[in-house]
Amino acid sequence: MSILKLLASPEGKTLEFKEKMPTSLAIAKTGCAFSNGAGGSIIIGVRDRDKALLGIDELEIPDTEEQVANIIYDSIEPVPSFTTTIHNIEGKLLLKVEVYPGRLKPYHLKSKGELEGSFVRVGSTNRKADLEIIEELRRQRMNVSFDETAIPDAAMEDLEPENLDFYLRMREKVRGIPKSEINSSFLKKKCFVLQLNGSIYPTVAGILLFSNEPDVYLPAAVIKCARFKGNEMDEFIDQRIISGPLYSQVEEAAVFFKRNIRRWAKVEGLYRKEAYEYPEQAVKEALVNAVCHRDYSRKGASIKLAIFDDRIEITSPGSLPASISLEDLGTGVSEHRNRIIARTFSELGLIEGFGTGIFRMRKYCREWGIPDPEFREESGFFKTTFYGKPAEVVKEPPFDFDKLDEDEQKIVDYIREHEKANIKELEGILNKSRSTVKRKVKRLVEQKYLVWKGKRQNDPHAYYEPGNEK
Repeated sequence: MSILKLLASPEGKTLEFKEKMPTSLAIAKTGCAFSNGAGGSIIIGVRDRDKALLGIDELEIPDTEEQVANIIYDSIEPVPSFTTTIHNIEGKLLLKVEVYPGRLKPYHLKSKGELEGSFVRVGSTNRKADLEIIEELRRQRMNVSFDETAIPDAAMEDLEPENLDFYLRMREKVRGIPKSEINSSFLKKKCFVLQLNGSIYPTVAGILLFSNEPDVYLPAAVIKCARFKGNEMDEFIDQRIISGPLYSQVEEAAVFFKRNIRRWAKVEGLYRKEAYEYPEQAVKEALVNAVCHRDYSRKGASIKLAIFDDRIEITSPGSLPASISLEDLGTGVSEHRNRIIARTFSELGLIEGFGTGIFRMRKYCREWGIPDPEFREESGFFKTTFYGKPAEVVKEPPFDFDKLDEDEQKIVDYIREHEKANIKELEGILNKSRSTVKRKVKRLVEQKYLVWKGKRQNDPHAYYEPGNEK
């Protein structure tokens, strides 16, 4: 980035301004943090609060440049790559120190050692790296993602055959990939298991994707859902902790979302049209992003879905990858913290195109007539917030799903999403007998969750539409 663009930018993950030559420790900490992240620039001679160009005395420039170089060479281990350049802007001399992303992470202060002297960039500040972050930096040096690592306490039996079979069936249906035999060679090739010292262990990805209880080994691998009364976290209306395979966590969180938001209703011509307060596709996309890209090495932090009267917040452990800024979101830039999970989600059709999720969220919100979602990084977490709008016509309460069994919920959700369905379609969705499906559909019609549409009693072309639930 040019010096003029940098001067027009605020301090942040890759930029720091200094009025004058800072202390040796300040230079060293920032150099470590930039090297452990996406690199960055220190510009000396600029006041941060108002971007006033103070400059450096011409006679001091050579000494300042040499001093910076000596600090970096003598104080940081391994020695990071960097350059220094002098710029004359409006008659003021500025020294730009550009530190490049390192390949030998973690970079640390020689005097403190790796465990006490490693720093990372959080916003516009340097923060001492804890052990979890240091381990992540070590994995980056080896080009290994956390989800590729083994869980020695887990066993092959934790990978449920029915979940593996679902994965093979879905990727064949969605991506046209022929089914494979489930054996150790296949599981190792897909990085769902790892062989260590002659024994085979499930990887983090294997447990998260195919165990029915991944939180046994990764206690924070859950979604904590809450519907609050009003706009503050004072009183619960509904709450749930969702575990299980990651793909099912997304689906169950989406069901919780639909159960706890309002519906709109308005008359268009002769028809009454209903919709949820928020675009389901956008919220589901945000849930997929949270589950797929969260930092699973953070042992005590879970994903949180919080629903308020005026907004929905989805908070995921882990900041954006070092090479991506908030400004990059929606531009097609993509980097995966969990490579195996991301690849599997793509095979399952949960990710339509890498780097396009934010773009689609914004598109869905604009089509729905609500503001674009807001994205923020807060103390090592990434938060997506959707803001609603008042219902344009009649507000109706959400489905009372507590009165429905799981199959009935699936029927209502499917018909609501596809606008209509016949008995044959519903048989395929539930994988149940025709008599069972008919019995459940009859109950839903009686309770006005569905409306039957046909010309006569045994009409082969009859179908069901969403009803006017009260």
